[in-house]
Amino acid sequence: MESSEIFNIVELTLEGLKKRLDSNNSLLIQGSTGYSEPARFTFYPGSSNQEIDSLFEELNLVIPWDYKAFLLNHNGADLFVHPFYGGGIQLYSLNMIRQVYIDYDYVSMIPQGWIPIGSDNGDMLFINTNECIDRFSSYLYWTEMLFVDSAIKVNMNFERWFERLIICNGAHFWNWNNENSERYYRHLQGHIENVNNYDGKNYTLALSKKESNK
Repeated sequence: MESSEIFNIVELTLEGLKKRLDSNNSLLIQGSTGYSEPARFTFYPGSSNQEIDSLFEELNLVIPWDYKAFLLNHNGADLFVHPFYGGGIQLYSLNMIRQVYIDYDYVSMIPQGWIPIGSDNGDMLFINTNECIDRFSSYLYWTEMLFVDSAIKVNMNFERWFERLIICNGAHFWNWNNENSERYYRHLQGHIENVNNYDGKNYTLALSKKESNK
């Protein structure tokens, strides 16, 4: 059987991102309501095949090939971190995965075969290794804290999720399908004070009551 070559989307995404970073590994990104802010990125040295395989054999779990491709490049990363306020998305190192899974005893609090690989302000990204079959498998789940009963199935593998995360400037794009106009504008109302006067300009519109209720 002839072997076929496929693109390594993880590496291509990393290369494209790094080309856009400045000397401080920062990037100006745009969020909702036109708000622009700098974001910093930290990439840690990659792991070896032996280190990766050793951990997942110890945990008796299967590692998806695309997530392994990321770990070979970088054993963890901090993405879209504000230079003053922190935050951002943390992709765990092998040591952090082991610490969370075993030392923090997440193994007893999550479904069998799940493993945490990242977080953002308490919310967590999991791989369901039971669903890791081939390149077309969708095995990622997102949870608020550890509320795995209400976990969101991301319907992607790691390489697709990572590529879109970078394209979307760190936004939680996997939640967009659940957003309707009412939810969007209710969320926007919470930022109205910042939007009223942005860079010294007023961008609010005066709508009649009839128009605002449409």
